[in-house]
Amino acid sequence: MSVSPLALTALSAAVAVEIAVAARYLARVRMPRPPVGVYTGGDVAVLCTGVVLAPLLYTALPGAAVSAVFGLVLCLAVQFTLAPLLTTAGLRAAPWSWAAALAGTAATALAALTGHPGGARAGSGLLIAVAVVGVANLWTQSGLRAGHTAALAAVLTAYDLAATTLTDTTARFFAQVQDRPFAPMLALTGGDRPVGLGLGDLLLLVLFPLVAAKAYGRAAAWSAALTGVLVTSAVSACFALGALSGGFPLLTALGPLIVAQHLYWRRRTGGERTTARWREGRPGPAPAPSGTELAAALAAPAPEGTPPGSWLALGAGRVLGTGPTPGLARRDARRQGADAPTTARML
Repeated sequence: MSVSPLALTALSAAVAVEIAVAARYLARVRMPRPPVGVYTGGDVAVLCTGVVLAPLLYTALPGAAVSAVFGLVLCLAVQFTLAPLLTTAGLRAAPWSWAAALAGTAATALAALTGHPGGARAGSGLLIAVAVVGVANLWTQSGLRAGHTAALAAVLTAYDLAATTLTDTTARFFAQVQDRPFAPMLALTGGDRPVGLGLGDLLLLVLFPLVAAKAYGRAAAWSAALTGVLVTSAVSACFALGALSGGFPLLTALGPLIVAQHLYWRRRTGGERTTARWREGRPGPAPAPSGTELAAALAAPAPEGTPPGSWLALGAGRVLGTGPTPGLARRDARRQGADAPTTARML
């Protein structure tokens, strides 16, 4: 059966709309900072490990169990995406966001149980689209850096290539969840050759323009968005022309371009803009602390109750965090929302 050119065109359009909606959300909605603080390189490593191990775990579970897990995850993601949006609109966020998330999840499950695969596919796609907007914004506003995103793209590119072309991990996983509700893909059609994008591909397509906007500005964001749409369109064209016929790991084309863009903009701008400077509308990376600021920070008293021998993260003329090692002191500063450059000294 041939792949519908109309569906392939619609897929590229859906990616463009998803990026535009996520960018609008970023500009208008401020999400609450999670209690864990900003994301660090260690957090990205844990995330990569989870992404790699998740398909292996899910292939060992029954298909119904996998649908239930993804349904719960999507319901939670939709709720925390809608909550700050409704708060901005002046509504009581908690009850309405939960009501919308539960209604969407229940309607999708009901469509699947009553033999309406098209309705289940549409419901799943809508939930995934909303969840991706929320997750991408949460990561971006919580301090995920462009360098972290590029590293994530590089690791997932290698994994996607191995899982799709060198092993049958991806094929077995999608065979298990195909045509089931809450499958982790934005599917526009069903059947043996569905037109759609995997959840990881869609997330990186949306995430990198947002972190590029925060780190490097509007030009970098437009470049990232257009690159993502063009890559999706080029792959779709290959399917329409018959040059591709099976599952294609999109990240093998997109991942290297994300890394290349990050390196280009970092070199051109001199470094990434911090989350604090982005919120303040200030361009470029934070300048190095002056001698006066460092002197004031070195003279600042340690927080009450700090154990002897602790390290202090210093910056902006004050103590920003504490810890038993320099790295943990800086991490404590980042957890408390400090984006200023820090140094550490022993008590």
